[in-house]
Amino acid sequence: MKSLKLAALPLVLSAFMFGGFAHAANLSDQEVGEILKTVNDAEIDAAKAAKSRASNSEVKTFAKDMENAHENNNKEAKKVFKKADIDPKNNDIAKNLKKDAKDKLAELKKKKGSDFDKAYIENQIMMHQQVLNDLEQKYIPATQNSDFRAFLETTKTHVQEHLSKAQQIQSTLK
Repeated sequence: MKSLKLAALPLVLSAFMFGGFAHAANLSDQEVGEILKTVNDAEIDAAKAAKSRASNSEVKTFAKDMENAHENNNKEAKKVFKKADIDPKNNDIAKNLKKDAKDKLAELKKKKGSDFDKAYIENQIMMHQQVLNDLEQKYIPATQNSDFRAFLETTKTHVQEHLSKAQQIQSTLK
């Protein structure tokens, strides 16, 4: 169940890969918190679209798992933020992520059936791979609060699990 809670984080953190992350080391924990929330929200929206548009049962199940995981991750993140006295702060990266997520979702919604399935899973793989890299090389090292850093460390393990599952699903899609 814990892996489901954090399953959503991959896309949440995948937001890190869009729009100006070259200065990731200069981000505050508050800014990283807002980015995390933004990515979770975007992942929930993509998963909802996949649940209703996917034709493959494994893709639908994966989408449901991603939705639940990201909703749970938002809840868990709020607990970490409260304990660590982190008040997520809107920033240009989060704003750009919201726009990028909206644009990507609009493109995804243009697809149907197996084309949708392939595009959704391909996007999940790309995002998870990028998130793993960014967590390890940028965001965990930049995070100052030890509780928040531990949360991101735990998340990294779950991101790898989600990547593996998405890759497994991709291998079955025709």
